Amino acid sequence: MKRDVVGVGHPIIKRKIDASLNLSVKEGAFAAVSTNLSLSYFAPFALALNATAVQMGALYALISLLPGLAQMKAADLIGRFPRKKIVFNAVLLKIFLLIPILSIAFLHWRGVPYMIEVFILLVGVHYVLTAIAHPAWFSWMGSLVPENRRGKYFARRNRIVGFFGVVAMIGGALILDGFKKYGTLHGDVIGFTLLGFGAVFALSGISRFWCLGLLNKEYEPRLKIRKKDRFSFMHFLKNAKKTPFGRFSLFGGALAFVVGISTPYWAVYMLRDMGMSYIWYMSITVATIFFQLIFFPLLGKFSDRFGNIKLMSMSSSIIAVVPFLWIASALIMNDLWAKIYLLTLPSMIGGFAWAGYNLALNNYVYDAVGSRRRGFSLSYMNLLIGFGGFVGAGVGALLAWADIGLMGNSMLFIFAVSGVGRLIVAFYGSKYLSEVRNVKKFAPQFLIREFDPLQGAIREVHHLEHLVKKVEHYVEVGDKKRFSGK
Repeated sequence: MKRDVVGVGHPIIKRKIDASLNLSVKEGAFAAVSTNLSLSYFAPFALALNATAVQMGALYALISLLPGLAQMKAADLIGRFPRKKIVFNAVLLKIFLLIPILSIAFLHWRGVPYMIEVFILLVGVHYVLTAIAHPAWFSWMGSLVPENRRGKYFARRNRIVGFFGVVAMIGGALILDGFKKYGTLHGDVIGFTLLGFGAVFALSGISRFWCLGLLNKEYEPRLKIRKKDRFSFMHFLKNAKKTPFGRFSLFGGALAFVVGISTPYWAVYMLRDMGMSYIWYMSITVATIFFQLIFFPLLGKFSDRFGNIKLMSMSSSIIAVVPFLWIASALIMNDLWAKIYLLTLPSMIGGFAWAGYNLALNNYVYDAVGSRRRGFSLSYMNLLIGFGGFVGAGVGALLAWADIGLMGNSMLFIFAVSGVGRLIVAFYGSKYLSEVRNVKKFAPQFLIREFDPLQGAIREVHHLEHLVKKVEHYVEVGDKKRFSGK
């Protein structure tokens, strides 16, 4: 089909972009439903398959390491294939991947062995596909959203996506609890619980099919790629201690290591040890996300004014406290009050801390690394963080295997080890971090004066400027009729 290269100001291009951005909001809503009916329920599903604590550690270790390795090759794919094709095919493969995952529930119910091991491998593939699609999608959106509209557009998109994601998470929990209660009445709790997971994953696949249709309608400008400013991962590691960004990346990897010790076991503690229903489990999970959204605007101002190193230092110190807040829940004798406690104090403090950490982690890349090296630097930092999580999950699995109890519970001992490790990394490692731009001296009263939970939303930008030589907008023969209204 004939294509005429035109400028971004061409009226047909403007209409194509506006239509695509509206479609992207709808696609994001369906993607949020699909994601929160799959990724959010992989850990509970593993427990329903009778996964051991060691196997939960193996699951987290795999999904920590594989995405980082996959993203190192994502930039090469963008240079060889259209970004729309990369995203579309990755989404399509994730839909097909749900078929064997659904089969696992039935095969486990029928007594077929090794289903949890197969499930762990399939989840690893799912995360790899997500890691491959993510950079291509952000680059694609970066070519569509004008810079002066980026903050406003993504704020609107993220609010809608966040709303549908939370609704999906709560809806999935209600479905699972309903099937579990029905199974109790009919004497087959395991069978009906697995059937409930099948229903949740099936709904995830159906929602993802809608995403495919919407993605296919969106317009993608052609991307001209220039020769990349490459440097190897070994070169990055060799010089890491000598540069501010290198030390920052090592700090991120070290923190991921100590956090990874406990991450696989929050679900084990809530669902298995505390015997929570799925609705309580997901409510506590959602509460942390909710508090992150509330604190993002405040922490964004903090980052702009006082710098990302100060934000990282503060956030990592608070992250170190979170495991001890969870340990305190074991001291509450009343089951209901223990759940309410976890829903409020640890969720609020954890939400504040992780919002600051994620914001500082993303923003510091822009401050410390030039645009031509940013993509590779970001990939290498993510690989260090993924490797840290991988090793940490392995240590957590060893501790789970050793079954050392704290107040009669091995999960609490794992939380304590992670908490002590976090304190060491936060207070010792942060001394080696350095700011790379001029910032103001921190004023504690700022946090109280500027806090406004109703303003703003998360701002997203892509990290692939180092690849782009030229973005070409084009008009096809059919577009002239479709977008001119004739």
